[in-house]
Amino acid sequence: MNAAKPKPKRGRPADPAKRQAILETARRLFLEHGYDIGLETIAAEAGVSRQTIYNLFEGKDDLFAAIVQATAGTITAPLADIAPGSGPREVLHLLGKSYLRVLTSERSTSFQRLLINAAPQFPSIGPTFYANGPGNGLSRLAEYLGREAKAGRLRIPDTRLAAEQFFGMLIGHNTIRRLLKLEPGGMPEAEIERRVSSAVRVFLAAYSASDLEAIS
Repeated sequence: MNAAKPKPKRGRPADPAKRQAILETARRLFLEHGYDIGLETIAAEAGVSRQTIYNLFEGKDDLFAAIVQATAGTITAPLADIAPGSGPREVLHLLGKSYLRVLTSERSTSFQRLLINAAPQFPSIGPTFYANGPGNGLSRLAEYLGREAKAGRLRIPDTRLAAEQFFGMLIGHNTIRRLLKLEPGGMPEAEIERRVSSAVRVFLAAYSASDLEAIS
């Protein structure tokens, strides 16, 4: 599995705007042309040299991992910026909405199709995606649930399983239906709210340390 790591700093520090431009360009070109597109094309479209990409990333797999990490960071932002006094209900609600907004988007659906199409030719793409995307998010939620359990607000014997259950309740069969083009990408805010509220309620009924919190 390939987890993107910062390259050792040499010479001038990396330009964040240039790095972001490379990530956005690579994401677009991967979706438009597939994973076999060359770094030369990505560099030309981003307005940088091929060496600039290699100064920032180990190679194409590392660049792809960084794209996936950025998306995972957007999804799990509610776990990184928790308001003082926020309990599991509030945090899980924010996380659930962030998760569904990103994962049900048309861009996310196209990205999933890219993975399916590219996996036979590029065996590393699946493990790289999972380690930096879904697996990353799962670990972050499991860590948060572990902290809440230690604080006495939750009772969870297996935090990683509980994290997987929460994400599973949120998405249900939506991914399958989108990949099969049975429904369009994107989910209305009202449906997101309905799914998230239901998932949080069921989750806390199973794992809350407080009976009042579980039924509220």
